[in-house]
Amino acid sequence: MSTFNIKKILVPIDFSEAGEKAIIQAIYMAKQNNASITLVHIVESMMESYDYSSLGLSKTFKLEFETILHNSLKEKMEELKGKINKQGIEDVDYFIEGGKVYKKVLELANSTKADIIIMGTHGVSGFKEFIMGSNTFRVVGGAKCPVLSIQQKSMKDGFSDILLPFRDKPHSRESVDYAISIAKMYDATIHILGINTDPDIEALKKIQYEAKQIEVILDKKGVKYTTDILTGHYVSSLILSFAENKKADMIVMMADLDKMAITEYIVGPVAQQLVNHSKIPVLSIIPAFNPSTSNLQLIGDPTF
Repeated sequence: MSTFNIKKILVPIDFSEAGEKAIIQAIYMAKQNNASITLVHIVESMMESYDYSSLGLSKTFKLEFETILHNSLKEKMEELKGKINKQGIEDVDYFIEGGKVYKKVLELANSTKADIIIMGTHGVSGFKEFIMGSNTFRVVGGAKCPVLSIQQKSMKDGFSDILLPFRDKPHSRESVDYAISIAKMYDATIHILGINTDPDIEALKKIQYEAKQIEVILDKKGVKYTTDILTGHYVSSLILSFAENKKADMIVMMADLDKMAITEYIVGPVAQQLVNHSKIPVLSIIPAFNPSTSNLQLIGDPTF
């Protein structure tokens, strides 16, 4: 089993309520893991895209404006850093960057070697959801590390009930590993949810068998759990309804939950819907091309 070793937490902030919730969870997680926190605020400056010369404004005005903006943001970031320090987190750094939010976040996640990105999400809906997406969802789609998206309505600090949805597909084992790490971190219960979209009875039996395999892993690791199997075609709706009924406070999912082939692991609509519409935090994991974690192994296998 791979260990989710959290030592570097990256937190993109926009000074919104959802962003504040992300900082609270980052502080809690940093305390649990003796981890550092790196804050980043991205400025998508209108000065870059707008022709201010048409208004008779000089380059000097633009530079002065950006200097004032940067100094104001630096003051806010220093204040936020101080507040986090007072919470017992000594290793806190911050960046103020200009550019596209999701691109800069991904660049910083790589350059700082972040173990996890924790960011607030405002979500999008309707036509924009399938055409534009959101910054958080785009980060999920491009990040090499897990991304914990925090919604504005998230209320709790830490996690006690983790929903682990899975389908009969590659990479099932990876989500189990991450869920176990989080459960041990917070002494939480894992709620296994097998999702069957195939009316064939053999497909259902396979989901049930894989759920038993997950139970064996959790028993060996000493993690509390419950198990349920649901059948239906609207995967995101099944997951969100089940999460509400179980009063779950986190969803751990593979970001390719709706993909059925290992070559199609780019984030798809189910992951997008969960990131955008879940009322509770979602930990999204991009699959790794690692044969040892691509599938659940058979019960009794010594490497299981």
